[in-house]
Amino acid sequence: MKPNAERSPSPAGTIDLSFVVIGYNEAGTLKACLDSVRNADLDGLSWELIYVDGGSIDTSMDIAREAGVDRLLGGETRRRAAENRNLGLEAATGRLVQFLDGDMALFPDWPRAAAEFLYGHEDVAAVCGNLEESSPGILFEALQIDWMPREGAIRHCGGAAMYFRAALQEAGGFPTDVAYGEEPLLCWRLRNAHDRKIYQMNRGMAHHNLGFRGLRDYWRRNVRCGQTYAEIASRCWRTPDPLWKRECIMNAAWAFAMLGGVLALVVGNAWVRIAVMTAAGFVLVRKFVQTRLKGHTARVALVYALHTYFSKLSIAWGELRWFSRQIRRKVTGQ
Repeated sequence: MKPNAERSPSPAGTIDLSFVVIGYNEAGTLKACLDSVRNADLDGLSWELIYVDGGSIDTSMDIAREAGVDRLLGGETRRRAAENRNLGLEAATGRLVQFLDGDMALFPDWPRAAAEFLYGHEDVAAVCGNLEESSPGILFEALQIDWMPREGAIRHCGGAAMYFRAALQEAGGFPTDVAYGEEPLLCWRLRNAHDRKIYQMNRGMAHHNLGFRGLRDYWRRNVRCGQTYAEIASRCWRTPDPLWKRECIMNAAWAFAMLGGVLALVVGNAWVRIAVMTAAGFVLVRKFVQTRLKGHTARVALVYALHTYFSKLSIAWGELRWFSRQIRRKVTGQ
């Protein structure tokens, strides 16, 4: 759709696609997000734009009003992302629903490509594409590698994806009894309880703005990831499809191995130190080469290799905090 183009008429009182944008204090990025929807290639698709605010104290609500969204919801109380998505889902009337966060900007050709794919694959509940980080810097270039998996069926998607609305409703919407990770848990339910697939397309879906301001934000993000791994894995641990069980175990194993390596470097003899440094060099070089073979520059490959392993420390710390909190609650009965 070109800017300011007319929307296609809704056939028989229904529409093809509902865009649900959620946000909390996203004044710096929300206008670009909403504009990216309006400027997308939507010719031939009937659509609506819904914004759900999670209790912002900035000017997000005013920005959404000025953008002329079809429905403006929330804003009065602080809510989690899952609750905001469900509020948007309840208001949506489209056969398909595209969820976006307020710090994202849609690729113009994504909605049409995703809609055409879903209409041709009704056994698929959701489809997602690649996220490209808009923040400048080599760390962000490295981080976005994890957001670009190979095309094909996947176990789960993130906050931005296009769903069949009926599939979401059948699954009961996004689970609201988890702090984070509602999207992977929903996908787990769709795959296991409803026999639907989740699919990754190898094409751009949206630009994303992480907004890191330093290593402290990087550490906090990884700790939160660890807490999410632990909470979702605990829900699925004893099932035939134990989502993130292996990841939880491997994160902890790598963290203990690195701490053990540091201890060996401090107290070990020369041969022990050589062995530790050789092992560390091998795993880093291996990841570096794998990343280079995917077409990334040497600098990005090096940063990604370092991130892949050193992030295990903060992720494992997040897992440990979550499990220790659950044990403490059981002991104290709270």
